[in-house]
Amino acid sequence: MKFKIIYTLFTLAGLAFLFWNNSSGAAEVQGQDRTNSPLSNAPCTACHSSGTYSPSVALEVLKDGESVQEYVPGEAYTMRVTANHTGSPASFGFQAVALIGEDNLQAGEFSNPTDGIQITALDGRQYPEHSRRNESNVFEVEWTAPAEGSGEVRFYSSVVAANNGSGSGGDGSAFLNAPVVLTESLTSSWEQQALLPDLSVFPNPASERLQVKWESQQRTSFRVEVYDLNGRLLLQQLQQAMPGVQSTVVDISGLPQGIYQLRTTDGQRQNLQRFVKQ
Repeated sequence: MKFKIIYTLFTLAGLAFLFWNNSSGAAEVQGQDRTNSPLSNAPCTACHSSGTYSPSVALEVLKDGESVQEYVPGEAYTMRVTANHTGSPASFGFQAVALIGEDNLQAGEFSNPTDGIQITALDGRQYPEHSRRNESNVFEVEWTAPAEGSGEVRFYSSVVAANNGSGSGGDGSAFLNAPVVLTESLTSSWEQQALLPDLSVFPNPASERLQVKWESQQRTSFRVEVYDLNGRLLLQQLQQAMPGVQSTVVDISGLPQGIYQLRTTDGQRQNLQRFVKQ
């Protein structure tokens, strides 16, 4: 008799766990990327595999309600994920991520999720995902584009169309077969002319101090600025330049490890250099 009671309790606990697993985001509950990105062990179809409702994913990045194929660095957009389907699913879920570069780093920054969406931090990336079972099949969250010079951004996503059962049986899931790619716009408020054509940054990677070296043809003044890949200004210093070869040191000891962008600008021209803080 005692064995039957214990078995029943374990069974109920297992069903409760499955219910929770289905109703909250995979990054929050499982600590998993389920978007089918290069960081994903398996997409949502690993569990929600019945194929019911024939779901498919549509991901758009919108500016003023219009879909875009390129981004302007630092500007705000809306990422919209739609779970298309057949039949009558009872609820929907999703997960998405935006990546950049060969190391698949976080691209830009997600914020201001609508009701039923959370932004979960996982391994240095942000994952917009459902926070509960949603009756709507459309999910929107604000996305701020990364800093200038970041290059193309790749969006990955998966969706679930669920029957609100106690487990994942009878649910359908889908993921993007290829990422949605946004290229960086060449249109900028900055002139494309370089401020200091011979500027160099070393060592790279650096741990404590970064040396910036240049050759100037005239006397001028400019700012040395350090940004993260989300476009946030972290350090700045005013620099005076005389004709000839010169250098200055930027103290980066207070920055966490990661990839940064150094910009030198006089307000009209600029140089952009990436460096790694180790």
